[in-house]
Amino acid sequence: MTPFNKLLYLLILTFFIGCSTSPTVSTQSTTNKISILTFSEDKLSATITIPNGPNAFEQALHQLMEHDNTIVLDQYLYGVVENSIVSEIKDVIINSLPEDALDFRIKSFSSINNSSIINLELNRNQIESTVYRILKKYNSLEKIPILPLFSISKTPPTLQDLNNIKLLIPCIDTKVPDQQLLLPNAPRAYRNGTHRGIDFYVNWGSSVRSVADGVVVRAEHGYQEMEADFRLDVLNDTKILGRTPSDIFEHLLLGQAVYIDHGFDLISGFRAVSIYAHLSHINSNIKIGSKINRGQEIGKSGNSGTEDSTLKKKTGAHLHWEMILQNKEGEYYLGQGEKYDVLYPFIKNLFLDI
Repeated sequence: MTPFNKLLYLLILTFFIGCSTSPTVSTQSTTNKISILTFSEDKLSATITIPNGPNAFEQALHQLMEHDNTIVLDQYLYGVVENSIVSEIKDVIINSLPEDALDFRIKSFSSINNSSIINLELNRNQIESTVYRILKKYNSLEKIPILPLFSISKTPPTLQDLNNIKLLIPCIDTKVPDQQLLLPNAPRAYRNGTHRGIDFYVNWGSSVRSVADGVVVRAEHGYQEMEADFRLDVLNDTKILGRTPSDIFEHLLLGQAVYIDHGFDLISGFRAVSIYAHLSHINSNIKIGSKINRGQEIGKSGNSGTEDSTLKKKTGAHLHWEMILQNKEGEYYLGQGEKYDVLYPFIKNLFLDI
């Protein structure tokens, strides 16, 4: 028996038990009165009011069945989690909750003024313990391992060593975001990893250009979007592993992407590679081995690799841009491990908006 069928059975049983007692005499007619379903402000509890006498409470039961109980989670996320990834953090919480955690249970039953009152509630303690555990992990940088996509150096150079770099901003008429969650080092709890780049939120189909001269080393012209259920499956793999495996990140979650090798001239002593992800289109002349000039268009922005894309939506379009630096000791991402109050001014000064 499903949780809702159990609830329906209990409601019917409770209703008939209530009706089997002698009702208070009243001159008011109860004919055609219907039950009323109301929710508390925090959506964690509900009340069904059933007038005594001939009535129909199917409407309230139908409303209760159709109600999306997951909206109760919104009050814990909005204003706490960056809006662009609220839906993905919400999915992590839903998938982490026990199967029946969002099912209403009968708390109490009473009769007042010719009406039967059924009070129901969600398991607040179970919901909140899961929500706060996920948010604590999301906001605790040291608890989320760095994405093991590359052999990462444990001693990356400081940003002061990179102050001479000047790059074109990859999308015209946009600015470096000041939200910490859109910059490197931000936790990504939905995939159990760490954000390594910058998310530029621009309109779908905005022009994307190379930040410096280089050579194309990857261009995913033939990228095929995954199904929504498959994406959830691979995200569950990250939950089991406690990190984002490189194949899932690089070949699925980045979507349609271009990698550009800028060689060793851009930053002394390092090979620099820039990554442009979630594209909706890559220009036909952008091929592996092709030389590319600073400011040359490589494609258009989109949302490939994201949840919205797997659901056939064009919402949430943005460019994920990152830069990987390599030397003999290993590889790391630009801004790795830097605190926000140092990182943001550096990145803001890094890009030329021309």
